[in-house]
Amino acid sequence: MTQRSLLRRLLRDRSGVAAIEFALLALPTFVLIFGILECAAMFFVDSALDAAVHKSARLIRTGQASDDGMGMAEFKKEICGNLLYLLDCSDSLLVAVNTLSDSSSSGAMKAIDNSGTVAITQGFDIGHGSDYVMVQAFLPWSPIVSLYSLSSHKLADGSYLLGASVLFRNEPF
Repeated sequence: MTQRSLLRRLLRDRSGVAAIEFALLALPTFVLIFGILECAAMFFVDSALDAAVHKSARLIRTGQASDDGMGMAEFKKEICGNLLYLLDCSDSLLVAVNTLSDSSSSGAMKAIDNSGTVAITQGFDIGHGSDYVMVQAFLPWSPIVSLYSLSSHKLADGSYLLGASVLFRNEPF
């Protein structure tokens, strides 16, 4: 057999083509699927956290938290109770409730410092009637699939920090 006929025979041979095509396309396909699932799970938990913070902040806004003598631990428990499908978030949930002089003095809290650690000062100042109150909640979220990084804004341990906030004016009570 000559080299030319051997080369022609090799080029005509189609056995194993499907396996090679699968091997070439499987990794990018699975990375894309797992990335979509990771983003969907993170979005779901972030939306649930946002809804739980808004629902729980209503207790402060209407004066129920003040009447019941609610503290930080009870407020965290309330937020975690309103979260769907998350168990025992009260250990990792960080909450900052601050009274503001006016709505224009609200500012975003820098939640992560340059070294990748959480830099949140927790507090629970619910104010009085007609005060402006900013409620912020942060929840560290460990990725389900740590196949790759979704963004560069993550904690030193590889988890992400999900956050929710609400700014309102207390009802007169």
